[in-house]
Amino acid sequence: MHFQFLIEDRSSGILIEEIMAKIMNQHPEVTYNCKSFRGIGGFTRKNTVKETRTGKLLNDLATYLRGFNKSLQGCPAVIVVVADNDTRDTEEFKKQLQGVATLNLITLDHVFCIAVEEVEAWLLGDEKALMKAYPAARLSELGSYAQDSICGTWEKLADVVYPGGYKKLKKDCPTYLEVGAFKCEWAGKIGKHMRFSDNKSPSFRFFINEIYKRIETADIAVE
Repeated sequence: MHFQFLIEDRSSGILIEEIMAKIMNQHPEVTYNCKSFRGIGGFTRKNTVKETRTGKLLNDLATYLRGFNKSLQGCPAVIVVVADNDTRDTEEFKKQLQGVATLNLITLDHVFCIAVEEVEAWLLGDEKALMKAYPAARLSELGSYAQDSICGTWEKLADVVYPGGYKKLKKDCPTYLEVGAFKCEWAGKIGKHMRFSDNKSPSFRFFINEIYKRIETADIAVE
């Protein structure tokens, strides 16, 4: 079974790599590839070259769906799109994403997984993994966090794991690239310790269930 991931940014890709390493330890027949974009972008209006070759996930989505729909035909494969929902309504966002797939006649198996609010919610969903990665983490900061809420999730994670919290991080790292480097670090370190069954994030559980559902279906087909 092959998984082709389309990922919003590099930190999400790093977390997916950690997740898939655990899965492949159990299922060595599984393969995967990650295509990371430079942010989420927006849905196109006229599908011009300028709109669809941006390096942004939503702008380029139709192009990559069509490409993988063609190249992966004939083998057990699925395209998995992972995106943050930010301030969007999650179900409406999924309908918009599926609309892109329908409009482009995507026949290959595909699924849209929305990290609510951001992929950092998946990291906050496993407190044990968080503490193993960052023993000095301030779990008291999680008292005001409602799992998978729209609240500034990566900032909350920064309050938990970065010395001095989010405000100190923004002072120390004023640029997007500097903050992005820490997001990548958090994804790698916490992801390495994650146990799927321990995760409290509903959006993570949906994601991991969709992965295992397809592995199990492929295993049955082989038998």
